[in-house]
Amino acid sequence: MKLSGVIFLILVTGLTGTTWMGCQNGASQQVTHMTAEAKGIIAMPDSPAKVDSIIVYTGRNRKKSTLDTLFKIGFELVERLKYRQAEPKLLDAYGVYNRDFSRYDIALESHQKSIELARKNKDVHTEIRALNNIGVVYRRLDENGKAITNHMAALRLAEKTGDDFSASVALNSIGNIHIVLGNYDDAIRYFQKGLPIAQKAKNYLGMAMNYNNIGEAYELKRELDSADSYYKQSLFYNEKIKSAKGIAISYNSIGSILKKEGKLNEALTLFKKARIITDTLGDEIYRAGNYNSLGDIYLRLKQYDSSRNKFLSALVIAKSIGTMTEARNAYEGLMRLNEQTGHLDSALNYSKLFKAYSDSIVAESNNLHVRQMEALYSTEKERAKINALETKRRNDHIFGFGALILFILILVSGILYYLRYRLLEHNKRLQQQLEIRTQIASDLHDDMGSSLSSIHIFSELLRKSGNNKEELLTKIEENARDTLDALDDIIWLVKPTNDRFENLCQHIREYAVPMFESKEIRFTIDFPESIAEIPLPMDVRRNIFLIIKESVNNLVKYSQCTEAAITAIDEDTVIFFAIKDNGIGFDAAKLTNRNGVKNIQARAKSMKADIKITTASGAGTLVEFWVKKDRTAAAEAS
Repeated sequence: MKLSGVIFLILVTGLTGTTWMGCQNGASQQVTHMTAEAKGIIAMPDSPAKVDSIIVYTGRNRKKSTLDTLFKIGFELVERLKYRQAEPKLLDAYGVYNRDFSRYDIALESHQKSIELARKNKDVHTEIRALNNIGVVYRRLDENGKAITNHMAALRLAEKTGDDFSASVALNSIGNIHIVLGNYDDAIRYFQKGLPIAQKAKNYLGMAMNYNNIGEAYELKRELDSADSYYKQSLFYNEKIKSAKGIAISYNSIGSILKKEGKLNEALTLFKKARIITDTLGDEIYRAGNYNSLGDIYLRLKQYDSSRNKFLSALVIAKSIGTMTEARNAYEGLMRLNEQTGHLDSALNYSKLFKAYSDSIVAESNNLHVRQMEALYSTEKERAKINALETKRRNDHIFGFGALILFILILVSGILYYLRYRLLEHNKRLQQQLEIRTQIASDLHDDMGSSLSSIHIFSELLRKSGNNKEELLTKIEENARDTLDALDDIIWLVKPTNDRFENLCQHIREYAVPMFESKEIRFTIDFPESIAEIPLPMDVRRNIFLIIKESVNNLVKYSQCTEAAITAIDEDTVIFFAIKDNGIGFDAAKLTNRNGVKNIQARAKSMKADIKITTASGAGTLVEFWVKKDRTAAAEAS
């Protein structure tokens, strides 16, 4: 029967109940059996609010056959009031109503028309619900390919619009399809993904369904303890919302576990309790499932007549509503029943029918379609993200786009400039290190070469001459010590861990203290803690040490002082050094004629430090120099 004919029948005769429910009473008797709430809705003035009330009421009371009258009134008002935005909602509710009474052809047409009108009205939420509902109908008809196509479409729209309730319904339905196809781990994944969404949406029915379905997947995996736990959680939520259908399903599910555990009488009790509920619901697919469960338990109890009666009842119902799954289960039960009772010809016949309904080609085809739809779903999600980004970019103001480009250019220019600066600085440091190494090599060659040559000469003289042995040995000893000191300085200088002022201060002490003590000079060495962790490049470290070393060496050898001091002071932009003694001093006019003074001045110049030497005969000597902190900071960059 076409949908237009269905609606025409509703509008003209109001006798849909007599056509589909086998009821011989008219619409007036339907009104008589209505609830007070339904009668109150009928008594409302004709208005859009009355249509909305009908939609809400029929959604909450789907199992009442008296709803035909309310739907008739609803469709009449939609036409007369031109209340088109309510039409897709009413059609979807009408489809669910017919589905629950196993009138699947009418349900399919109602949902399809609802989807078309919802898209026309841009009513996305009704479109999502209708897509999910049409998927459920196809699932009951075992057309899993068509079912998952609609559920995936519903899931995409639900996620896009933030409709958590419908998303949880879609995930639950997709999981059910995976169970039918034997993909139990995939089914559990979809059900568990749907649980928090259903909880967030306070969709307790969805939670009950998910718990039951997870239990079913675990049961099929033969993990009975897990299955029983999930089934009982489902029963808890079904009882919480007083869902008769859900309670019946939970009884059947828990009974199935009891049956597999060998507790047949306990299982039979639950199956009978479920049958009482399913017989009153009018939802034939659940009746068929319950009768199959009863047939199996009676077979295990060897109550063969009862078993045959239940399997045949399940088969009749399954055939009438077109569900292949329950028909297949009924054929399997009849096959096993006839095997046990010795009716082998009948058993063979039922075996062929069972195999025909379990055709692996159909299952494989559906499986392939499911995988294709899942891949398409993932791809479309990514494509949707890209399209959203492109749309946003197109809608951005041109000034914003230009500012972005300008910012990128400035950023790139800044990065390139910074990289160029770092490269130049790196090259500069490499050049400085090369110069330092060259200078170290030269000093090593000159100082150590000269000292070793002197040792060699004094050794030859000592061998050839019997005189002045002590004097020659002393000179050899002095030259050897100088060579070792020079080598020690070079090793200290090139060691990377000595790149802090703290290390420099320690090395200065190690050199100066024995020198002062050898001449019994009272001394102070004062380096503040604030400079201890300041980093030092190799060339700066080398030149500071050699200036202080040269100054200490001069005052010990020539100044005849009794007191000396080495001081460092941390100032704003420089570190100040001073080497002072109270010795005899020297003639400032001859300042530039002394090699030691020239060396000190040359080393200060090489590290761009200011230096001042103050002296006079009988007034002691003061060597002062200032090392700029930007010279020390270069060590951190390196």
